[in-house]
Amino acid sequence: MKNFPEDTIDSLQRSLNLTFDGISQNANAGVLMREKRQLLHNISGDFRAGELTAVMGLSGAGKSTLMDILAGFTTPQSGCVFVNNSPRELAAFRRSSAYIMQDHYLEPLLTVEESMKVAADLKLRMTDENKSERIEHILVALGLANSKQTRTGNLSGGQRKRLTIALELLNNPPFMLFDEPTSGLDSVASKQCLNLLKALAREGPRTVIITIHQPSATLLDMIDHLHVLVDGSCIYTGGTRNLIPYLSDHGLQCPTHYNPADFLMEICNGDYGDYNKTLSQSIDNGKSNAWRSPSETKIHWSFGDGLNMELYDGDGVDDNRSNSGYYATGFPRQLGVLFRRNFIKLSRDRILTFTRLSMHCLIAIFKGSVFYNIGEDAEEARNNSGLLFMSLMFVMFSAFSATLITFPLILPIVVREHFNRWYKLRSFYLANKLADLPIQITAVSLYMLILYLMTGQIAEGKRFLLLLTCYIAVSLVAQLIGLICGIVFSIKYGVIFGPFFIMPFVLFSGFLVHLTDAPWYLQWLFHGSFLKYGFQAAMASMYGFGRSKMPCNEIYCHYTYPSKLLMDFGMKSAEYWMPMIVLVILYLILDLIAYGCLRLKLKKIL
Repeated sequence: MKNFPEDTIDSLQRSLNLTFDGISQNANAGVLMREKRQLLHNISGDFRAGELTAVMGLSGAGKSTLMDILAGFTTPQSGCVFVNNSPRELAAFRRSSAYIMQDHYLEPLLTVEESMKVAADLKLRMTDENKSERIEHILVALGLANSKQTRTGNLSGGQRKRLTIALELLNNPPFMLFDEPTSGLDSVASKQCLNLLKALAREGPRTVIITIHQPSATLLDMIDHLHVLVDGSCIYTGGTRNLIPYLSDHGLQCPTHYNPADFLMEICNGDYGDYNKTLSQSIDNGKSNAWRSPSETKIHWSFGDGLNMELYDGDGVDDNRSNSGYYATGFPRQLGVLFRRNFIKLSRDRILTFTRLSMHCLIAIFKGSVFYNIGEDAEEARNNSGLLFMSLMFVMFSAFSATLITFPLILPIVVREHFNRWYKLRSFYLANKLADLPIQITAVSLYMLILYLMTGQIAEGKRFLLLLTCYIAVSLVAQLIGLICGIVFSIKYGVIFGPFFIMPFVLFSGFLVHLTDAPWYLQWLFHGSFLKYGFQAAMASMYGFGRSKMPCNEIYCHYTYPSKLLMDFGMKSAEYWMPMIVLVILYLILDLIAYGCLRLKLKKIL
């Protein structure tokens, strides 16, 4: 018997053979219909380590439904999934598997090396030196070593797919699923991709399962094991080279020089008659292994085209599957790594960061020019209160819109990383919020400083700080409302419906319509407007706290005494701290709602 290295024997022991028996899955036929549409019909299968297995079928055949069940996205309504002949324990299985989705969402502003380091810091427990060695080995093996300093947004389609695979290879999962890995690739790139996946299956060995729609003859020949679905039933499971003999046994002769995959899809479509039921019965709906090719799970350490798949040498390797924790790293570590990643993104995102800061400055200069030096003039008190309100609206809409537009773009990345056990959801949520907080506070602070000085507001540092705190609180509350809309809606629907969620706060703010002037049955709505509390706090900071008589350049100024202005807005008590407390409470409530919406969103997707 050949003596394999110790880490090779360990890999053999960790290989996962996946079988499933009698899997059925239903879905509602429509929103208002009680009828059930059966997606999978009592199918079975046997997917083994060391083989590249492809699930094939026409659109709507049940490929995605089966992959979701095998990956652990969904639980079958009947039937069982087994790992190494034992019932699958889902939490343990998820620690040993990776699901690479069709749309390979990556952080476009990070380089290849930075993306790998983030993944390594989140998924591995080992020294930085060993992490760097593992990253280098994987990038060399996948042909990405020369692209380490390239931002992922500038990679080609094939390189992006390989990087997605590299990120999940870091913790060496023995079970990997790929949804349409060749979609969007040309014939050469598709061949390279399948050659890579076949190499991954042999190395380890791993169980590698892909979905594929209609491969070319060359790609079909590269697949070891084929599992064909038609309307939720299996009509063939076995080796690809046994497909033609299997069809011939049922009187279906593939024409010479004809792509067997095309011929198979035509049979599935019923072009040669209704053979699907007969084929499904012949293969016992996936239970039969009569047409399976001999096992090829021997250890192969190198492959053609110079690709060396000996990714690890065993030194310093930390096998996370031996750890009972669901995540490789704890909450503090996850928070630190994600915060660092978000900080890099924000520092490089000129649209989100630099444009955001510059626009606050430009708008402040523009408004300061229009309302130049009116802050202490009693004759301009009413205009100054309008300036305070318009400034509240600006910081509210800018914070709301920025989050509404940007968050849906990163949601697919969160789905992939969270499902593949990179981090806890609360780690991402808190890191994302903390990374953006300095940007938001800086933007509002620059805006208020420029506006305060240009409009000649009262020269008291305490009042400026109180006003600034009020505006920051309003912007953070608005940001959370934008986040909730960004979680619930796509960008398209968020832009359409977002104003409907934010405009009522403006209408019932107490500036356009006073509380006492509104009909009694609408007055309760004013108490739910965070902009009302922000406006109260802003007015109190400028005209409350015992502000003395203001200078007047005319014979008579109605608002020489600031208390008169406050009374006209229904703010006789000139409260500052109570509105601020309400804003803080609203922020905490909305924060919990936003996090809950994100959890529900991911639960629905996953």
